[in-house]
Amino acid sequence: MKLILKNIGLLKQAEITLYPLCVIAGENDNGKSTVGKIVFCIIKAINRYKEDLQESKEYQVNEILQEIYFKFRRALPTDDGQIPDVLRQLRAITTGPANLPEQLATVREALEQLEQSGTETRSTRQDIMDALEQIQLITDQPEDTRQSIENAFNKVFASEFDASLLLQGAKTGTIRLYDGDFLLIHLEVNAASGATLKGDVDPINIKDVTFIDSPLILNHHDLLIRSQSMLDVDRKPGRSLGRSYTTLHTKDLFDKLKEPALPNDLFATRNKALLGNIQKLIAGEISYDKSSRDFVFTKNAKSISIKNTASGIKVFGLLQILLANEVISKNTMLILDEPENHLHPKWQLHLARILVELIKEGIYVLVSSHSPYMIEALKRYADRADLKDTSRFYLAENRTIEDRNRLGEIFDVLTEPFETFRQMDAEDLRDE
Repeated sequence: MKLILKNIGLLKQAEITLYPLCVIAGENDNGKSTVGKIVFCIIKAINRYKEDLQESKEYQVNEILQEIYFKFRRALPTDDGQIPDVLRQLRAITTGPANLPEQLATVREALEQLEQSGTETRSTRQDIMDALEQIQLITDQPEDTRQSIENAFNKVFASEFDASLLLQGAKTGTIRLYDGDFLLIHLEVNAASGATLKGDVDPINIKDVTFIDSPLILNHHDLLIRSQSMLDVDRKPGRSLGRSYTTLHTKDLFDKLKEPALPNDLFATRNKALLGNIQKLIAGEISYDKSSRDFVFTKNAKSISIKNTASGIKVFGLLQILLANEVISKNTMLILDEPENHLHPKWQLHLARILVELIKEGIYVLVSSHSPYMIEALKRYADRADLKDTSRFYLAENRTIEDRNRLGEIFDVLTEPFETFRQMDAEDLRDE
């Protein structure tokens, strides 16, 4: 697939073919992270719009059921101040799991009791019948797939980028995704109206995506357990008072790490060999401890809080949990934003080797980096695994990315500091 961006995030222009291994290098503030965030948003929006549509309908139905409950509460007589059982049942259907047939049956039962009580009025009955008819109209409403997908894109972009999806100063931008010459997605982005779909959307073969930009997410359990993204706020309006906000990719990653809780058995999956390699590397395992509701590092049968471990341990611990939970699997994508920031150069090589092993299992990997160690290691391990034709190394410069392999130029940029040192040494020698 090829991604084409114009005036998006920090990028003026970008064309990137999404190979199983994509590496984007370059100096800071040139749009490396923008690519990962856009890819993340595209995959999330395409794979969850049906879920969003269903949740929207359930929310609308629940709002009407609450109004019905209030009408019954005012109309049904109490017995010496005791709440009738049917009223308790009505209250339960507005707070419990959505099961429309059971909810409607409860409403009809309550209506019969209201008729038997003799307190029913014509207007009350008509109001309830009108509400039931409105629920039926909502559930029978045909799906507008294109509009639902467009809404999903706008929700996801707002949750990830807030108000900064467009390049600063730009009024319009475009996002296009191709499979060969076939246009899968075409979005026009406007500063005033948001993202608008141009044409239909075709499915993509990547079923989920996980974005990692910092292993320190494990340290912030207390904050993230109570946090929500703007997408959560949109789904559950009125339930966000006093709660903190975070980006969609952070909330998505945190939820994948803590659910399901791991029972100290990281080897109950098909990823046994790779998990064993990670455990050997860090001499232990990281898991989510359900009893303490926190992440712990277990080594030699002793567990300590994740907050007391090195950042490098956390990096591999993240992968350990995601693999054990089978979040990372065939036809999913893993995006890592400058993972070298928390790793010793030797451990950067270990990470590169593990990432190449993931690619061999059918997992797409997108890495943004400015570490020559990480980039060189990815190149060498990919070549050894016969992945040379399915790897691409891009250079982000002047807020532009060209669709061509630029590995040599990447090293020219990243080794500039060493040229500075060489010049300093030359100056020192002249001064002596």
